[in-house]
Formats: sequence, structure tokens, C-alpha cells
Amino acid sequence: MTQILEVFADTGEVVERDRTPAEQAQFELDQAAAAIAAQNAADAEAARVAARESAIAKLSALGLTVDEITSLIGN
Repeated sequence: MTQILEVFADTGEVVERDRTPAEQAQFELDQAAAAIAAQNAADAEAARVAARESAIAKLSALGLTVDEITSLIGN
């Protein structure tokens, strides 16, 4: 088990101890949820970039210049 640091605000006492099985289980769940959230954010960013590149390609195929495309969608 990993260590946990407890700080008691009223006394200023600092205690380092092992996590309880319940705390360890919650820690592992929180870590897994954070990893999933990070992956979801990365996937959303990749989808946004792909959609932007697709839009640029389609506008270019219609004959718009780079300057015209940039004025429409920004940098």
C-alpha cells in the first residue's frame, strides 16, 4: 500500500500512514477515471484537428485560396 499524509489543522500534527484498503481502492478508481478523462480530452482534440483539416481541404477543393480560408476559419 502507498502512504497517505494527514495534516490536522487544529493541532498542526502531521501523520504519515498506509492507506486503508477502502482508501487504496478509491485512489485506484480516481486514477483510472483521470486516465479516462485525459484520453477523452486527447480524442476530442484529435477529432477537432481532423475536422478542421477536412474543412480546409474541402474549401481548398472549392477553389478558395489560403488567405480566403484563413479569413473564414482563422489561423
